[in-house]
Amino acid sequence: MKKYLTINTLGWAVTLLTSLMLLMSGVQKIAGSEEMVNNFTSTHLLPYLFLVGLMEVATASLLMYPKTTIYGAVLLTCIMSAAAVIHLSYMNGSGVLIPVILGLSGWIGYFLRSNKLQKV
Repeated sequence: MKKYLTINTLGWAVTLLTSLMLLMSGVQKIAGSEEMVNNFTSTHLLPYLFLVGLMEVATASLLMYPKTTIYGAVLLTCIMSAAAVIHLSYMNGSGVLIPVILGLSGWIGYFLRSNKLQKV
């Protein structure tokens, strides 16, 4: 009987959810949705809206391809660390847990999918 619920499968599920969240956010930024434009305008970062959106879409792509997952996790850490700092600095800490949890979920998905964890 084949096991469907394994640590590797759980890692893929976490990675998929993280990538979907990043894709959703990145596409909203690239499309210039009203909410994203307002958020970036209030933090005086509107010129970087498109660039951040592209980075999020690229990160989601890197996370889903097994050979580049580590690079996606590192890039995700950079993006979400900057987002947490912006939330703490300009938004008085409101919503700071979202980028922190999203950044951690990228690493959790990576470690659950890695062969090193399965050998232990």
